Formats: sequence, structure tokens, C-alpha cells
Amino acid sequence: MDFFYRIKDWLLERLSKFEFSQEPIHLLLAIITGILAGFGAILFYKMIQLVEQLMFHSPAGLFGLSNLVDLHGWERFLVIPVIPALGGLIVGFIAVKLAPGMKGEGVPMVIENVAKKGGVLNPFMGLIQLVTSAVSIGSGGAGGREGPSIAIGGAVGSSVGQIFRLNEEQMKSLVGCGAAAGLAAVFNAPIGGALFAMEVVLGSLNMQTFSPIIISSVFGTFVSRSILGNKPIFVIPTFSMKSPYELVFYVVLGIFAGFVGVFFVKLFYATEEFFDHEKFPIKSRIWKPAVGGLIVGLIGIYFPEVFGYTYQGVDASLYSRDSFMLLAALLLFKPIATSATLGSGGSGGTLAPSLFIGAMAGGAFGSIVNMIVPAVAAPPGAYALVGMAAVTSATVQAPLAAAILVFEMTDKYETILPILIAVVMATYISKKFMSGSIYTIRLKLKGQFLDVYGRDINILRSLKVKDVMRPQLVAASESTRLSDLVEMIPESSTTVFPVIKHDGTLSGTISYGDIRQALTDESVKDLMGILVVKDILNPTKLSVMEEQDLSSAMKLILDAGLPSVPVVRDGNQLAGMLYLNDANQAYEKKLLLSEISD
Repeated sequence: MDFFYRIKDWLLERLSKFEFSQEPIHLLLAIITGILAGFGAILFYKMIQLVEQLMFHSPAGLFGLSNLVDLHGWERFLVIPVIPALGGLIVGFIAVKLAPGMKGEGVPMVIENVAKKGGVLNPFMGLIQLVTSAVSIGSGGAGGREGPSIAIGGAVGSSVGQIFRLNEEQMKSLVGCGAAAGLAAVFNAPIGGALFAMEVVLGSLNMQTFSPIIISSVFGTFVSRSILGNKPIFVIPTFSMKSPYELVFYVVLGIFAGFVGVFFVKLFYATEEFFDHEKFPIKSRIWKPAVGGLIVGLIGIYFPEVFGYTYQGVDASLYSRDSFMLLAALLLFKPIATSATLGSGGSGGTLAPSLFIGAMAGGAFGSIVNMIVPAVAAPPGAYALVGMAAVTSATVQAPLAAAILVFEMTDKYETILPILIAVVMATYISKKFMSGSIYTIRLKLKGQFLDVYGRDINILRSLKVKDVMRPQLVAASESTRLSDLVEMIPESSTTVFPVIKHDGTLSGTISYGDIRQALTDESVKDLMGILVVKDILNPTKLSVMEEQDLSSAMKLILDAGLPSVPVVRDGNQLAGMLYLNDANQAYEKKLLLSEISD
């Protein structure tokens, strides 16, 4: 470890002679992370293929077939359910013996570690995730390969950061880099992978992390394209809108997809609760994934499209090949299969299943539209494509990432407008009926409540504004002349002045921007000794209460885009100023102390 740390110091020393900052080092580490995460995703993909070969193809030679799913008669009923059950048994054994605390997909684990542990992940957990997910998906489990790829990439980024002893913000950034590269390598979608990492994993579209995450995602995709080839995941026909009125159908599809996403998430956690319930007859965590695999296998007898290693069901829906009845059946059974796989303790992701479910929902919806108004509607495949983005957006509550991800996976720009409309509607429905995404709900069940910026809400709620605010402040009165206000600027440590009335109550605020805008008028400059603050006052009266907790107070500050905000007590009396930097420092201090006490 010291060897790598010395390398970093040596590079910084050399770069400092050219007056470079640490940014080039960070970008170099982002490139390394992207390449390693890309290779990790490829290794994972190859392992899935190996397990699929061992489970489905090699034994099929005994029956004179190339794949066991082609079996017929009693042999099909006997063999097909056993394969996912056997895979589940292997996964359960590995998880219990090597990683007893690990369950389901790895994305919530990455989010939690970024939010509460500064991006420090155990690389061993990433390795176990790789093996168990490959076995689960390759044996027919209905999970997706993107969740484990994100976890593997995140573990790679964290390991690189730990080796070079980066600070907390750089560590988090590298975890995002690895997550983006892993997802981008799986789906051949560099922009979608980057946006997903920023929206979902890091919790914000931060421009400071944008460059390293983008470049890491690009290199992860480059590795994938070099080995697997440069082609879209789904090759689909060209669609076009037949009529502007068709946008109405896509609005309805977005609403429908939102409810489908809500159904999937609620079923997912209800199934997990069912397997974890004390009355469930099987107590051993080794055998529970086998039961989940058996359920998937029984579904797979009739609908092998639910198996996680194949995208054949999505391909057929995009080409409008499937009947309405088959689409409707898969729309029901894929959520059940995925919930049984992961809820029982199996391994895999939920993003690819969300895409699958969305394709079925969109295809079924499109079939109905084509039956009612065939002259106006595009083929069902177009609706399947839009449905993929909409349901995914509903489950992960990241509309921009979902839209761009599907666009890159299909390389079809023609449907981008319907996709954007649908993801907005689907996300609205999802947020209306769910208290978080499919990832953050898991954290809430563990007692980990995170806000949209990835901070622990419980810690924020334990802090009061009065404990963090600065009671000493520079305030202006409504009658203060502009010339006097300008003279007060050197004494102030904030860009926002609270303005009070004669009785000490808050009247409003005035910022440097308000002053600068007023002074652009030459007539105002000439009257600075006459005009008073009240003449250019911002009367919004944005403030927080002294007894308010930091959770709601910081949300107000961040939503308003302000560095500070006035604090008032009963009667709207000015009590002080709350600074965003102070609030962040108080949160970080409390977070560290809580980790030490744990």
C-alpha cells in the first residue's frame, strides 16, 4: 500500500513543477478504475456464459439437444425446475459460508457505503457478488447482471482509492467511476452509465465528479467494445410517430408504466418479507434461494423468457412478434420470478428485469392501441421501447438516466421524445405511491434513511438549527441607505444580508446579486445616498426556524441554491444565520462520531 502512496506523491511532486493540481492524478485514477471495472464486467459476463453452458447446454447433449429449454414432455417438467433450484442452492451455500451479511443485489450496499462510510467498500464482497450472481443468473435465476456489475465496479473504485489513500470526496467519486464503468460495460452505454452513477449511486449531478465519471465510463465501454464488439444491446427496427396525437398514448403509457413499476417494487419487498417471515417453514438461508430457484424453474417450464441470462423476450417484443396474451403473461410472471430469485436470497440485479418488464408492459399497451386505432399508432415494438425506459425510471426514480440508458442501448433517436414524456409521467406516479426507489427502500428497511443528496436523515434530524447557526450576524434594516449597505459588505461573511424591521422581525433578504443588479442602473448609482434597502428588498422571507431540524432546513437551503439563510424564532424575530458549510461540517462530525460509537 505504501508503494502506491509513494507513486501518487511522486506524480504530484512532478506535476507541481508544471503548476498542475491534483486533478490530473484523479483523472488518471478514474481511467484506471474504468479499465479495471470494464474487465470486471466482462469477466462477470463470461462467467455467466460458462455457468449457462454447464447448466443448460452441456447436459442437453444427453437428450440430443443444444439447450435443455428445448425439452418436451415429462422430461421438461422434471429437469427445468431443478436447474435454477440447484443454482440457488449453490448461491445460498456460498453466501452463508463466505458472506453471511450479503443478500440480493449490490447497488443498495454501494449507495450506503458512499453515504455513510466515505466510499469505503470491502473488495471481498465485490468478489463474492461476482461469483454468486454469475451462478444465479447463469442457472436461470431471474435477476439481471447490471446490479452486480455496479457493485463490482464500485468495489474496484473503492480499492483504487484506498490504495492511493484518497480523501473522502475523491473516494466517493472513484466509487461512482467504477459503478458507471461497470454499468456502461454491461449495456454498452457510456452516458447512461455515468448518469446512473451520479443520479442513483452518488445521489446528485455534481459537476466536480462529472469529468472523472464520464471518462471512467468511456474507458469501461471501450474495454467492453474491444472484447464483445461495438453494437447495441438490442437491435431493433426504425420507428416513427405516425401522428402528433400519438403523444397522448405515450402519456398514458407513462402513467401505466409508473403503476407497473410500483407493483414490481411492492411485490419485490413483499416476497422478501415472505421468505424472511418467522412462519416460513424453511429457516436455513442455504435452502431458501433453492426454493426461490424452484419457483423460477416452474415458471420457466412454460415461460423460459423469464430466465435472467437471456434477452429473447425483450427482442421479440421490440419486433412486435409476441401476442398480447404472451406479453401480458410475461408482464405478470417476470416480476414474480425476479422477486422469488432475489427475495429468497439469490443474487442479481433489478435494472435488467425492470427493462424486461417495461418492454412487456409497453408491448401489451401498444397491442391494445393498435387494435383500437391502428391508423394512428406506431407498431407495438415502439411502445415496448418506451415502456422499457418508463418502468425502469419508475423503479429507480432516475428519469434522465433511464431515458439515456435505453436510448444508448437501442441506438434509436426517433423515440426520444416519447421516452422523455413517458419517464417523467412514470417517475411522478412512482414518487406519489412509493417512499423511495427500489434501492433506497431497502436501506429504509434497515433503518438507513437517506435524503436525495445521500445524507443520513436520522443524523440530520438529530441536529437542530439553533445548535449550528451563528447568532452573531451583520443585518440591515429596511431604512438602511444603499451607500451604508455597501460599506457593510467587508464586515459580512455571507453573500446574503438579513433585513429587519424596526421591531427586529425579519422583513426579507438582500444578496450581493440584488445589490449588483440594482447598481447596473446608473440612476440608482446616483441615488445611493438617498435610496434605502426597502427599495430593492427581496420580500420572499425565506427562513428557517430555530427549533427546526437540519434535515428540512438543509433541503430548503439546497433547493433555493443559497449559501445561507436567516434563522427566526417565535414572532418572526431574527435569531441568526444558518450557513450551509456549517451545517455540512456539523453533519460530518456527527456521522463520524456515530460510526466510532458503532
